[in-house]
Amino acid sequence: MMSSSNLFSEKRITQFVVVLLCFISGIALVTYGMRVRAQESSERRVKEAAEMQKEKREDNETRELKEALEKETDPEVRAKLEARLQQRAEVRYKTDIGVAIRMKEFRGAGLDAAKWARVSMAQAIQIATSQYPGSAIRCSLYGASDDKVVYEVLIVSSPEPDSVINHVIVSALDGTILKTEKEMIRQKVKQ
Repeated sequence: MMSSSNLFSEKRITQFVVVLLCFISGIALVTYGMRVRAQESSERRVKEAAEMQKEKREDNETRELKEALEKETDPEVRAKLEARLQQRAEVRYKTDIGVAIRMKEFRGAGLDAAKWARVSMAQAIQIATSQYPGSAIRCSLYGASDDKVVYEVLIVSSPEPDSVINHVIVSALDGTILKTEKEMIRQKVKQ
């Protein structure tokens, strides 16, 4: 027969081993979850970077078209350049409308968007104004799911007649600037 002290120590050792195995499996699950989340985040960043490059390329092409239009004197070539520029503007408008519709869809999340956000509104404003100096006049939080939460920060560049409103979209998950757009403020002239 075993003595009670041996039985007690064997029982303790068994309990310790079970706790240790549970702890190790818990760590493995957490590590796996972090790796999957990091991979998803990395894929999202690559996709966003590709979209930003595409937008920059399109902006450069539009600028080049405008410059060529200014230099061109042949009416036939000018008409073709104007048609291409108009076509680009229509595509851009449709794209902007699509973005606006998606942003409106984000509005339905309400309090969930605030729960999902890892970046505070104050931090989002600070991030946006650090890249686009001026006064923040509005900041709104939109979210469709826990991986699609953004702030839209509106920044007025200066109080001068040729001021610009920058629309800056900041990720509420990691604070990266996802998209920016400039809007010229038209001054009303008194007569």
